[in-house]
Amino acid sequence: MKQVSIKVGTALCLGLAMLMSLPGCGATVVIPAQDQATGETGTEVSGSQLSDLVPEDAVPEDVWPVLALLQGTAETAVWLPFTAQLDVENIAQNPELPNGCEITSAAIVLNYLGYDVDKVTLAEEYLPTYVPYWEADPNVEFMGDPADELAFYCLPGAVVTAVNAYLEDVGSEYEALDISGAPVEELYQWVANGTPVLVWATRAFSDPLYNYTFQLFNGSWPYSNSHCLVLTGYDDTTCYLADPMLEVETVDRELFASRYVERGQYAVVITKAQTDGE
Repeated sequence: MKQVSIKVGTALCLGLAMLMSLPGCGATVVIPAQDQATGETGTEVSGSQLSDLVPEDAVPEDVWPVLALLQGTAETAVWLPFTAQLDVENIAQNPELPNGCEITSAAIVLNYLGYDVDKVTLAEEYLPTYVPYWEADPNVEFMGDPADELAFYCLPGAVVTAVNAYLEDVGSEYEALDISGAPVEELYQWVANGTPVLVWATRAFSDPLYNYTFQLFNGSWPYSNSHCLVLTGYDDTTCYLADPMLEVETVDRELFASRYVERGQYAVVITKAQTDGE
């Protein structure tokens, strides 16, 4: 199936996210829409009503079935392949970095982009860390030492700092971007465009758990099962991920979306830096 080139760079409005079946199948078209004013979701539209939203001649023939991100009208629709899979080689965080899933995920993506960099090098030379971990700001620095069993995690800010410091050292044209807050459909958009995405979820996509022995600087409780991994593909039912704790992770797409949202919609991409005029 041909993959459509999509211009991305800033987070999309949620607008309408449409999941469509093959033409002629008679299936219901479900539109999980979110109204920006009311926050209401869950609009359902029958297949016969589809033409009221998207004229038949506006649907590219080579992307059925598709995920369409509508930003108001059919004319501004962004069409995505119904399935996309990137050939991303996994890297295990253990045994060297028992708590280093974030920086290992960064190493996975950097190696996919052609940079021969080791996870330990990134952790030791580029990742900002702070000890004691209970006084750290996880969006600024890693809470403790990722090589230590008694450590916690970091968030996108620390990963972006580490990756961009490395990329600057090697004179790269790439940069790490914090795209936190992006709707899950935008993550699929990045993947369909050839860019794997670092995402924050939970270990084994289990229910979020908290550590109640200390509070973060902002008064919140830290997660005890936070996990970072790399989104590498999706289809109509499943998401595919390079998991630093496992060889390959597959997870139900609805569960993936739920954990992504519950964990705060944290995400990072590594992409070519934009220059003036682009």
